[in-house]
Amino acid sequence: MNNQKLAARLSLVLSALIWGITFILVKDALNDVGPYYFAALRFSVACIITILVVNRAITNLTPVEIVGGLICGFFLFAAYTFQNFGLIITTASKSAFITSISVLLVPVILQLFSMQAIKKSVWLAVIIASFGLFLLLNPSGGGLNWGDILTFGCALGFAIHIIVQDIYVKKGVDILRFFLVQACTVCVLSSINGYVFEPEAIIWSKRLLSALLVTGILASFVAIIFMIWAQKILNPSETAIIFSLEPVFAALFAAAFAGEILGLWGWVGGGFVVIAVALSESG
Repeated sequence: MNNQKLAARLSLVLSALIWGITFILVKDALNDVGPYYFAALRFSVACIITILVVNRAITNLTPVEIVGGLICGFFLFAAYTFQNFGLIITTASKSAFITSISVLLVPVILQLFSMQAIKKSVWLAVIIASFGLFLLLNPSGGGLNWGDILTFGCALGFAIHIIVQDIYVKKGVDILRFFLVQACTVCVLSSINGYVFEPEAIIWSKRLLSALLVTGILASFVAIIFMIWAQKILNPSETAIIFSLEPVFAALFAAAFAGEILGLWGWVGGGFVVIAVALSESG
């Protein structure tokens, strides 16, 4: 494995860690703001930071960066919308586990549309991850609630986002400008829907401000920038498999800071997810 590929994989692991930490923060913050406005606010923070970094280079936006950013931004908006609404009803740990089903959807979509030949080692990793995610999702046979169902829409949105973004990053887009278009798209679409569907006043609590800073700076700006850079080097199947670590990090954080109990079978499932990641790395 060359150093660049190793760095790309490590950056995705870091992104998964950051996203895993945010689930419980977002769930708490949604008590003080609607799902649409929360997405609008977190991506506003990311937009401001990106504009400051990009500075005058924003005038160099290419048609590919604009079109690709708008398309990817739409799927990012859809994914976070489903995730935020789902988090109101389901637990942070369960939301993270269901979101990770994108790891299964990416190779299926790629194979279905004949976009990429999937290696046997990746399929084996998907099977192992499927079993692990099953244990994580429903170890006690308790069934699904509406929050879980909404979060399945999030998994589909992220899976499509990974695939479409891979197409555009391979065209040589500038990472920061490409991300800026995506972040602005999410911000605008979320703001419009928030204005229409969320008339309640925002409660500017400490937990909301903390969640906005963490999700806006780390989870939106840093983690997604890492993801875009890594996708210049890795294929979408590798990206999705590594992101299956996200629910493991989320469960650890939720257990430590929110008292969410995963249970024995949940941790066994997390172990299978880790095995799947290691298998995909060696393939």
